[in-house]
Amino acid sequence: MRNVTVLGITGSIGSSALRGISSFRDRIRIVACSCNSKVDEALRICLEYGIPNLCITSQENVIPSSGDVRIWTDLDDMLYAVPCDMVLNGIAGSPGLKASFSAIRNCRALALANKESVVLGGHLLFREADKYKTRIIPVDSEHSAIDELLSDCGRENVDSLIITASGGPFRSTPIDRLAYITPEEAADHPTWKMGPKISIDSSTLANKGLEVIEAHYLFGFDADHIQVVIHPQSVVHSMVRAKSGQIYAQMSPPDMVFPIMRALLWPIVDRPVGKALDFTSLDLTFRAPDYARYPFVADAFECVRREGSYPIVYNMADEIAVSWFRQRRIAYTGIHSEVRRLLEMDWSKAPSDLDDVMAVMQRVKALMDRPYTETR
Repeated sequence: MRNVTVLGITGSIGSSALRGISSFRDRIRIVACSCNSKVDEALRICLEYGIPNLCITSQENVIPSSGDVRIWTDLDDMLYAVPCDMVLNGIAGSPGLKASFSAIRNCRALALANKESVVLGGHLLFREADKYKTRIIPVDSEHSAIDELLSDCGRENVDSLIITASGGPFRSTPIDRLAYITPEEAADHPTWKMGPKISIDSSTLANKGLEVIEAHYLFGFDADHIQVVIHPQSVVHSMVRAKSGQIYAQMSPPDMVFPIMRALLWPIVDRPVGKALDFTSLDLTFRAPDYARYPFVADAFECVRREGSYPIVYNMADEIAVSWFRQRRIAYTGIHSEVRRLLEMDWSKAPSDLDDVMAVMQRVKALMDRPYTETR
């Protein structure tokens, strides 16, 4: 029996994990979980799945009392006190960074769905994992696919990585109409069912930019050996190009239960975890991204080349700009304008520890105290 802690139990990753674990309750037991809001839903899940520990990370919530579930208010304390074999970090956004470092220090394996941990933590995250002998297993569908392909093909035989992107809901929208897109339209992803922030990032391809940076740190490929292609069907999750020129692809339905359960059951998944792919009815297309439509992708490659603190700025500035867009303070096209303004500054100094990372994050927040492209 594998004991697992799920961080972000009420989010999209947590929901998919519960769906997958339901078929493997003979193999996986959730011993602890966390939520930021939706406390009532989290408690219901704990009672339904017999989860004995719940950490409520938001200080704004009224802490309930429950005789069947122990309530924690400090995530570090819970991860230290509740032994487990693996932590699934499904926390959304930059708040997942500290949780990843804490999981590395307290557990043998980290199933990482929080891409921001890699983008913000960079080399420091993997240095910490090496120190504590903690394995990091990627859960993003693209990076899970690459991890599997590199294992099967042999890292030494692979020349480059090919990351697929759906292109979001506006891949055919005239560019001069993008400024008029609403938050509701941007959050309505045509393929994946996700939270509003990641859905908006998927529409601008800022999310794909984060994945380019993540792939660089996870697998050690430089910007010249990572490629992004638009693949609207979201069936091919990533590919690798061998040194011989051959391309190998990983294919499955667009369902997060596959990469989540690959991580939770690692290294062997010996029975189905979801609906199998019927490849006989597929019509797959691929094309290069238009950087005029998707400037975030070009910015991400620039951040990989420059390193320093540029990836941190890319991540944090985007989080803030997306929140402004959701509040209707800036236009859809203003998201990139705000991020680009910050990236034009000098961020060449690389952080030397987690405190440095947090300091850069705070500096970005201070510099973005108000929108420069505020709608009138």
